[in-house]
Amino acid sequence: MNLCIEIYEGNPINHPIQQSNLEMVYPGIDFQNLPERYCKFIRVASPVPKWDEVIEGPEYKIIDGVCYDVWTVNKISDEKRQQMLDNLVAANPYPSWTIDYENYNIIPPTPMPTEGSWTWDESTLSWIPYVEPEENTTTE
Repeated sequence: MNLCIEIYEGNPINHPIQQSNLEMVYPGIDFQNLPERYCKFIRVASPVPKWDEVIEGPEYKIIDGVCYDVWTVNKISDEKRQQMLDNLVAANPYPSWTIDYENYNIIPPTPMPTEGSWTWDESTLSWIPYVEPEENTTTE
């Protein structure tokens, strides 16, 4: 999909416009030679943040005559990061599991099998097959 954006005093304004919409307003417009008040626009996907990052944007910026989405990646505050890590430690379900502070994960001593349903048995430090509890059908 071809996009462009309107330019005012050298800065992008409003939002990108699809070529087909611009052609409705300006029949016969040449997308290879846009009028000065428009420039080509290229969408840039938002980056995937790590657990301790926030994404801001996009801002529209013109780089070498083409306008792009520009995203800003910022680290969360040290206070927020520590609060999240404290919450992770508090959520650790078993003493044998470790905290991966770098990737914000709780890791069992052995990986859970990929097939079937499993539950952790802390007394044997192993995964055991999960068995659905039976319903109590007795009546009084």
